[in-house]
Amino acid sequence: MRNETVEQERLLPTDAVVQLWLENKAEQLHAHARMLVDDYWRQLNQRHQQVTAKERGRIGLRIRRRESRLSFSIEWYRMATLRQNGQRKPICQYLKKGPGYRYPLQRILQGEPDWAQQLVEALENEFADIRKQMALLGKLRDAYHHFQTATKERNA
Repeated sequence: MRNETVEQERLLPTDAVVQLWLENKAEQLHAHARMLVDDYWRQLNQRHQQVTAKERGRIGLRIRRRESRLSFSIEWYRMATLRQNGQRKPICQYLKKGPGYRYPLQRILQGEPDWAQQLVEALENEFADIRKQMALLGKLRDAYHHFQTATKERNA
C-alpha cells in the first residue's frame, strides 16, 4: 500500500505545473472573452452606421483585469451623453450583475432596439459560461493552496 502511495505522489503535478496550468486556462478564457468583446464593438459600430440615432444601441461592454492576473471581469454598461457648456460629453453607467454569473437582461435591455437585444443576449450566454469557468478556476487555485498548506503542516 505504501509503494502505491509513493508512486501516486510521484505522479502528482508539481506546484509550478499546477500554477502554469491555472494561468494558461485563465489566459485562454481571457483571450476568448477579449475576442467576443472586440466582436461586440465591431458589430455595434457597423450597425450604428446603418441605423438612425434613435435606433442605436446604448449598451457598452468591457473586459477588465483584476489585481490578480488570474482574474478578470466582463461588464456591461449603459452609454449616454451629458450636455455641459454646450458640449456633449459621454458618460457610462455600469450595470449591476447581481448574484450568479449572469446579468439580469430583461431589466437592462428595456428600450433597446431588437437587434441590440439579440446581440447582447447571445453574448451574455457566452459570458455567463466564461464567468462560471473563471470562478471554478479560482476555487481550484484556492483548494490547491489549502492542499499545499495541509501537506506542509503534516510534514512539519
